[in-house]
Amino acid sequence: MQSSSDELDSSRTESCPPTYPSSANISFRFGTRTIQANGTKFDHYHPNVLRLRIHHSSFDRFIKSLFSFISSAIGTWIQGRFPEWFLPEKIVLKIEKGNWEDEFNQEVVAYDKLWPIQGIVIPKFYGMVNYNDRRALVLSDLGGHPLATPEGAVLNKTDLEPLLYQALTSLTELGGYHDDTKLDNFLLVTGEKDKIMIVDLESAGFELSEERLAFIARSRTAWLIQQYEDHLECMEYDGVLLPQRPVRA
Repeated sequence: MQSSSDELDSSRTESCPPTYPSSANISFRFGTRTIQANGTKFDHYHPNVLRLRIHHSSFDRFIKSLFSFISSAIGTWIQGRFPEWFLPEKIVLKIEKGNWEDEFNQEVVAYDKLWPIQGIVIPKFYGMVNYNDRRALVLSDLGGHPLATPEGAVLNKTDLEPLLYQALTSLTELGGYHDDTKLDNFLLVTGEKDKIMIVDLESAGFELSEERLAFIARSRTAWLIQQYEDHLECMEYDGVLLPQRPVRA
């Protein structure tokens, strides 16, 4: 996994705000591989976040199968050394925002500290790349929908509350907390079971006491539920509220 602190010194400051592609065929270099993909913006809340579908050439498929064979023979440590050859078909590219160097650096630190819950509560961090002269994180695509969207707001608050609390306590158990608790940073991901997954770790913190972290998990859950209730009312007024369904547990 390419999360070395050495890469954090490559921050840059610009006077002009960056522009992000809304939908395009893009390419970037990741380690020993050039990634070719089609990308679209995740949503209008996150214009710097692209959901990508990787295009695999015949050569790519051959090298991927070779690395897969080597991994099965000598162990999974090689996946951390060459993550570019173990990427799933769908990934996320999160591009550094203009004048957000500190926040970008903090997000890389957060993924390091929270690695035990990568792919479980937060995205999996594959590494850092350069995209159009700007740093970017290569992350797993969690799927799902932000709670701030109609598609993500299909549970009642009683069913949603324990899912939020479980996600937030997963952070606090590792000494961290999310300091930007708004609905668009929490995704409802549905598989066999519903769960909440957390994105945008730019404002994650790790300096609080155990007692304070326990309080934060409770209070932030309550704050999110309050936002959720207000959001349901707004969507109902706007005529975009979707029918609520039972939680999949």
